[in-house]
Amino acid sequence: MSTLSSLVSPAAAPPTRPAPPPGWSVVESPFHAGELAAQQRAGVRERMDVDARKGIRNYMPDQHRAFYAEQPFMVLGGIDANGQPWATLRVGQPGFISTPDARTLRIAGHALAGDPLADAWQVGSLVGGLGIQPATRRRNRVNGVITAMDAGAITVAVSQSFGNCAKYIQSRTPVYDAASDNAPASLKPVEIATALNDADRALIARADTLFIASANARREAGYGRGADVSHRGGKPGFVRIDGDTLTLPDFIGNNFFNTIGNLLEDPRAGLLVPGFDSGDLLYLAVEAEIVWEGAEVASFTAAERLIRFHVREVRRTRHALPFHWSAVQFAPQLAKTGSWTQQTEALPAADGWRKLTVSEVRDETPTARSFYFQSTDGTPLAHFEPGQYLPIRVPVAGLDAPLIRTYTLSDADHGRHYRITVKRDGVASNWLHEHLKPGMTIEAKAPSGAFVLDRKSRRPVVLLSAGIGITPMIAMLNTLLAEPSAEARPEHIYFLHGSRDVNEHAFAEQIQAAVREHAHVSAHLRESQPVAVGNVESVTTAGRVDIDFLKRVLPFGDYDFYLCGPGAFMQDLYNGLRGLNVADDRIRFEAFGPASVKRTARNDGAAAGKMETPQPATPARDPATTSKVVFMKTSRDAQWSADDGSLLDLAEANGVSAPSMCRSGFCGTCSTRLLSGEVSYPVPCDATIEPGHVLICSAIPAHTGAGEASTVALDL
Repeated sequence: MSTLSSLVSPAAAPPTRPAPPPGWSVVESPFHAGELAAQQRAGVRERMDVDARKGIRNYMPDQHRAFYAEQPFMVLGGIDANGQPWATLRVGQPGFISTPDARTLRIAGHALAGDPLADAWQVGSLVGGLGIQPATRRRNRVNGVITAMDAGAITVAVSQSFGNCAKYIQSRTPVYDAASDNAPASLKPVEIATALNDADRALIARADTLFIASANARREAGYGRGADVSHRGGKPGFVRIDGDTLTLPDFIGNNFFNTIGNLLEDPRAGLLVPGFDSGDLLYLAVEAEIVWEGAEVASFTAAERLIRFHVREVRRTRHALPFHWSAVQFAPQLAKTGSWTQQTEALPAADGWRKLTVSEVRDETPTARSFYFQSTDGTPLAHFEPGQYLPIRVPVAGLDAPLIRTYTLSDADHGRHYRITVKRDGVASNWLHEHLKPGMTIEAKAPSGAFVLDRKSRRPVVLLSAGIGITPMIAMLNTLLAEPSAEARPEHIYFLHGSRDVNEHAFAEQIQAAVREHAHVSAHLRESQPVAVGNVESVTTAGRVDIDFLKRVLPFGDYDFYLCGPGAFMQDLYNGLRGLNVADDRIRFEAFGPASVKRTARNDGAAAGKMETPQPATPARDPATTSKVVFMKTSRDAQWSADDGSLLDLAEANGVSAPSMCRSGFCGTCSTRLLSGEVSYPVPCDATIEPGHVLICSAIPAHTGAGEASTVALDL
């Protein structure tokens, strides 16, 4: 998968030509009465009469024209036939936005499913455009009137053009998803309502970015007449939700007051809230009011004023946004903004830890217990994907510092609480079982982890687990079952889990209920040591979950496989699936503790995720890209290549034991002394790396790049 910018070369920059004089060259103000009134109230009107005339142009400078041509999407604002503003997106290969000349903007590409303005554009329509590049935090604005519609493209005569600063923009890089973009409309259901539902509120509660469309279409607005769309950003939770009323802090900006000025003239607005993780787009038609001052404004640090939105119409399109996004890097300005509670002890500290309250403790089996955590002050919990883990600090008595452990979240992300399910096995888990009670607090970081469910795939899903490895699988199952659109769910879900006996089947009743209530769910619960007790139904059978069992219960098909459990369990299943020609990238797994799975060559000729007749595959190694790794304490050495994964993977594959926990560079458990050589980290680590040490779960040998094999010596 490639970023859009790598698929098509950006359009060439417009040829250099003499440009009009910089700034606003018209005697009349670029602002209408509402914008001037807002500037007056903020005490900046006189200054804006000078500064804005320097920054606002009635043409696009060459750097803006080149910038627009590089973007894979553009945010648009406009009004429908009833005068209701909406904020929308238009997407395309870089170059879909072009500028025939400095006063003409042509927007091709295509509208997304559920776009409320898709059929509203016509010659004479007012349009506001925002070109934004989140990865670099650059943005530029352009407003105008449509002069032509041809072949789906919109041609705009530019009336105002200006740049915006990088404040409050969260950095994230889009990666184009062609399959999502080209998926049939039935897989992108549109829901229309007059009020927010719980899923809408959860999306808004997690949001760190939204867009606001507003307009002043009155003829007397003069040169300020037009539609506008602007960006708003903040910490997740910066939008307060009170039923169907949303309150947004307004931070200091360019002082043009385009949005607030429009709202003073016409309080109708359109909000667009993107779900960067799910691909959902939430369109809201709202009526706005401005809260200029008072205790409520003062309660939110850095808020200049508030904008309160009353929701009148809700449109949600699922899976409409055809991008995957890199991990977010929050804008540095957010550190100086507040929250709706101002109870900073509950907010993430500078090192990312925050306090959570234990709301419930529940026994799942004689050895496994679930712990439920809620925000201590009602501020939203950080979003997570099914399969990710929650890092926590465990304050075991007698230790100099708390133990850091990572436990997989065992429920879907619904915004109300986190749940982890912990098996009693070790110092940290024993402490949790013996000491952690409802009402107590514990420190946690935001969820993390690379083992996640591909929620955009429609292939049948096979969830395979053993023992406490059920935790990510139940989170994945609950997430898939919560999908309201049948068209957006996988064709079928197969849940296969093995335990020692019937008493060790965590969540068995819930799994059986899912089978009864959902025709597209099948479950097989197995016991390696069956006993004649319990009330588990006939879905349980004696034996293990192994490749022979899979061959008996799975029909021939094209699957996505997810594995979690003890190392031997996963390695056997992985080897068996690869032996049946299941493609390597269709097999995803999560390991606990020292468990590891050694992958084999990808065998690209394999038929995707289908189970077929075995075909031999011979992995090849390039001597120029291998490195020698010496394990000094155990007097062993091995040759490393990219197929071997991390240094921890290599150690375990060669019988060298090493402590580990998160296996993703977070907890620091695997820190090992580096005796000689150099390493690199393909993915940056969160844990602090001590001088002279390496995190072997994430490190690989650093190669010279000159065809010479490097040597790494570890104190193992």
